Amino acid sequence: MPDAALLAQVEGAAAEALRHRAHLLVNDRTDIARLAAVGVHLGEEDLPPAEARALLGAEATIGVSTHDFEAARAAFAETSSDYVAFGPVFPSQSKGGREARGVGELARVAAARSKPLVAIGGITAETLDAVFDAGADSAAMIGGLLAGGRIEENARRALDRARRRELTGRIYLIGFMGSGKTAVGARLAERLEVPFVDLDAEIERTSGVTIRALFESSGEAAFREREALFLRATESLPRAVVATGGGCFVREENRAHILRLGTPVFLDVPFEAIRVRLAGKTDRPLFAGVEQAAALFAERGPLYRIGAVRVELSGREEVEEAADRVLNALSDARENPPIL
Repeated sequence: MPDAALLAQVEGAAAEALRHRAHLLVNDRTDIARLAAVGVHLGEEDLPPAEARALLGAEATIGVSTHDFEAARAAFAETSSDYVAFGPVFPSQSKGGREARGVGELARVAAARSKPLVAIGGITAETLDAVFDAGADSAAMIGGLLAGGRIEENARRALDRARRRELTGRIYLIGFMGSGKTAVGARLAERLEVPFVDLDAEIERTSGVTIRALFESSGEAAFREREALFLRATESLPRAVVATGGGCFVREENRAHILRLGTPVFLDVPFEAIRVRLAGKTDRPLFAGVEQAAALFAERGPLYRIGAVRVELSGREEVEEAADRVLNALSDARENPPIL
């Protein structure tokens, strides 16, 4: 590719990276990285990291590739780079001519690291756990993402594998009735390989009657007591996704339990989308009419936001996309916890 065309491609990618709060690095070409004001990843035959740092400045991200223990140890000692890549860990078509180093050698390098270590070479979603268990902080993938042309599917599988390690504990989906907590929660639990609990469904299963029937026979106060009891019982599950009822998080007692037990995630869906979803349904005891529901929606909205990870949805997303957004928000929240 001519340099001018390459620069244009990098600048376009840099704009996308900025929009998604991602870091962009150019392979090998420090000159292009400087012109586009992005980072660079350097191979053993490229510009030395110290010279690249002099050209790119203190804020740029600089990484280096290494292929044996001594080179990796020297790269850790070098102060101009931000991370060290090591590999190929497994046989790799994109790293032709280099013998696979294996996870044992990766573990040896990881034990000596003094800055982030990126595993590279032949890594797939199925081998990510072995790479992370060996001590790598992250992994670079090419073939594992492009396999079969199913880039989105492969990327989702790889991300889910990593998230199963980082998203520990209990996730509580909160929000107004009809916001999709059950459908999204079931898919989240499936992707994270943890139990799924729908509080309303469990109450109906154990009582033998519907939520509406419980409201009519015992009143809302009695139902809320039962709901609180089931909520507290989720403490017995070290990891789980829990879908709560629309009024669960509104109660201060329940809110305190959820904030103590795990992470509340607010599915923030516009009322109009919820109105369309609930049109004609008769199983919601507190949906007596559109005006009444709209008033309740406005009243509960501020309470849903207390200490919760907010995920804004249009209500038109497929379940998979909504689950993606929840997982992305949870990963972001690990780095920037919500203010209580």
